[in-house]
Order: sequence, then structure tokens, then C-alpha cells
Amino acid sequence: MLKAESLSCPLRVVQVKGFEGRANDVIYCHPLDKEPHSSAVIYFGGDVQDYPENMDHHRDNKNYMKWNLENMALLLQSKFPYSHIVVIKPSRMEFKAFSCFDNFVRCNNCGAPVHIPTHQALQHLEQLLQTLTNRIKDAAQPLREGSCNNSFFPNGFSLDKAELQLIGFSKGCVVLNQFLYEFHYLKTLTPEDESMTSIVSRITDMYWLDGGHAGGKNTWITSRSLLETLTRLGEEVHFYC
Repeated sequence: MLKAESLSCPLRVVQVKGFEGRANDVIYCHPLDKEPHSSAVIYFGGDVQDYPENMDHHRDNKNYMKWNLENMALLLQSKFPYSHIVVIKPSRMEFKAFSCFDNFVRCNNCGAPVHIPTHQALQHLEQLLQTLTNRIKDAAQPLREGSCNNSFFPNGFSLDKAELQLIGFSKGCVVLNQFLYEFHYLKTLTPEDESMTSIVSRITDMYWLDGGHAGGKNTWITSRSLLETLTRLGEEVHFYC
């Protein structure tokens, strides 16, 4: 349960429920500008990136403390001041170092992906945003009713209706790669299924930042059919290595 007095940034929201019982911790930051906004930045981080207290107690990871997930949320807030920031924590950190996004893509013990046509990653993201929206709204209600004017959480606040910019860094890029498989599955293999049309149409940008993992293949998706499907969606695609 979130408490109204804790609604400062970054806001840690634990065990946010998504598709069929899957859950992820989420770190949220509101837009710096108080005007109503309908866009959200979704970030999937790399190996080592964790809560600051976990990194601080790890012999090696503490050397990278400045890149902890809460600091990343604040950094993204400064870079995207007009957007809601949603940092999605991996469902597990194997050996306290390897980010494993099992809820979005099948992974081995080190988080290397095993891509399949659909792992319901898009469904999980959509339901995760719906649940996160409701939990933030519930926590913000006392602020709206009290003397504090909390315009960052207006009545119309709804992450699951926002335009989405997806960012993957290092290991986090495996989630974006899985989305490519699912775009193709939805648009080409099951075109009659329109259940995910809404969330796919709201993805405006995808950023691959120094993507990599230890799996030996599929670091970058080169399948012609998958990339052709991506181009037909009309999203802005950004690669940085």
C-alpha cells in the first residue's frame, strides 16, 4: 500500500501486478511540468542496476551506485520533463548482478533471452501500467482532498492511455527485442486479434541503448520479416552503441 505522504520522487511501488499474476517493482517519477501530460517513458535497465541499498551492499556493484534505478528515474525525469517516468525493475537479479526480465521474455539464469513469437510481454506491460495508475491514484486521493494541491496526479491521470516511449539499456534491450517478435505475431500471424491494438498504437518511440547480453545471439534483431513489421508500425526507432 502506498501512503500519500510518500508521494515524492522517485516513488517506489512494489509488486505491481500485470498479466496473469506476474508482478514487477516499479519506480515512478511525475513530470517536472505541472500541466497535464499524456506521455510516459518506460525504462528497462541493465545488469547490476538495482535499488541503491542493494548495490551499496554488493562488493562490486557499489562502484556503480550512481546508476542505481532510482537515480535513473531522476535522470530520465530531467531529460523528459514533460513525461511520466516508469522504471521497471527486473523480476529477479540472479547472483545479485544479472537482470532477468522473465515477465517480459523467457530468460536463462543469466538473463539471456529465449525469444518466442509471444510471451504476452505487451499484455503484461499494458496491465502493469493499469495497475500502477490505480495504485498511484489511490495514494494521491488524500492529497487531492486535503490542502495540498497535487496537480501531478489529476483526476484524468492514466498511464495505460498515455503515448509510450520505450527505452532499453544494455540487458534491458532484450525486452524491446521481444516486443519486436510480438509486433510481428500480432500484425502478421494473428491479424484478427485486435486486443493489443491500443498499446501498440500508443508506442511512439523505441530506444536501444548499448544493447547486449551473454546469450551469444539475438543481441540485435536482424530478421527481415520482424524489421519489416516494425517499419510498418511507423514508430521512431533510435539506436545508440
